[in-house]
Amino acid sequence: MSDNVLTEREFAKIIAENGGRVFRVGGCVRDSFMGITPKDIDFSVVGMVKKNFKMLFPKAEECGKSFPVFRLAIDGIKREVAFARTEWKVGSGYKGFRVSAKPKITIEEDLFRRDTTVNSMAQDSLTGEIIDPFQGQEDIRAKVLRATSQHFSDDPMRALRLAGQSARFGFAIDPATLLFARDVKEELIHEPVERMIAELGKVLAEASEPGRFFKVLAETQLLEVTFQEIAELSVDDFEKAMAGLNLVAKATSSSKLRFASLGLVMDQMRLARWNQRMTLPGDWLDAALRVNQISGFLEEITPEKIVDTIGNLRRGSLKIEELDLIITAAKLKILTLGPLKAAMVLPQGEGVPKTLQGKEIGEWLRKKHIEAIAKQLNSN
Repeated sequence: MSDNVLTEREFAKIIAENGGRVFRVGGCVRDSFMGITPKDIDFSVVGMVKKNFKMLFPKAEECGKSFPVFRLAIDGIKREVAFARTEWKVGSGYKGFRVSAKPKITIEEDLFRRDTTVNSMAQDSLTGEIIDPFQGQEDIRAKVLRATSQHFSDDPMRALRLAGQSARFGFAIDPATLLFARDVKEELIHEPVERMIAELGKVLAEASEPGRFFKVLAETQLLEVTFQEIAELSVDDFEKAMAGLNLVAKATSSSKLRFASLGLVMDQMRLARWNQRMTLPGDWLDAALRVNQISGFLEEITPEKIVDTIGNLRRGSLKIEELDLIITAAKLKILTLGPLKAAMVLPQGEGVPKTLQGKEIGEWLRKKHIEAIAKQLNSN
């Protein structure tokens, strides 16, 4: 091994010399065909038992419970290495599967259990051969998401990931796959909310049109059992929320600000109820609450309101420039606050009177700031 660093090729060669094969699988293969640099590279091992693998790679850290999964440094980065497996449904939910990871299981059988065809491809780490039994490359070219098999609906979380993939890649969804997604409604109700928030986090961080995520869930009648606070919006408010979310997403990749844009439509009570049910990331919630409060507060502006709002934004997770970005991106008919904040300065040569103390200083400064804002508004 070169410089004591195990390369992918060396890893695959050792496996091959001991009767097995190694494949890149899943998202990294999909991303390479889409021209995207993969964030993670996952491997699948075929034709080997766990005991032999552990003897060959004693530094591998076993982390799988129901089937063999290891963490192993390959090319200097810890990668996930799983044994090829088959699974069949024996209960409800994403945990309701029986798994087999025997050496005779083929890579094609492993790919068959995966969700969509674009994720059901593999690449031999030694030869570079592409294994694509379900025409994933063709669906990437057509920009369509299609269930690998009718077993798509065995795992209810696949429907949520389907909506996430549609939003992240901008792909349409095959009509039959939409029907499979609808079938999981009763099971999806019982899935952990943490998994739903994790999928939403991916969408907000990566999707160019995150509104598509919620629209797919609405189309498959799953929005009411996943993000019911969004589902309860009127048709007009839902469209307004999605339009605002997509506009803000064009201006920033910040998950916090993208989520905060929902505060333009969702009131404080609805946001608080959402948080009570799911425990939203604190900065998301605080930013959305502030956007809701401030956007309503500033519909009729006065110098006093502007000074108070700028003062409030100095505390908390939403900065003035971030609020201005949302106001501008969403094309709101509200003044941006950055230029007004810049106008909140004392006239040249004027300072706080030495006779003032404590609260009197704050009151005097507020009065001066209000005067400066009023002057600025009049000049505009």
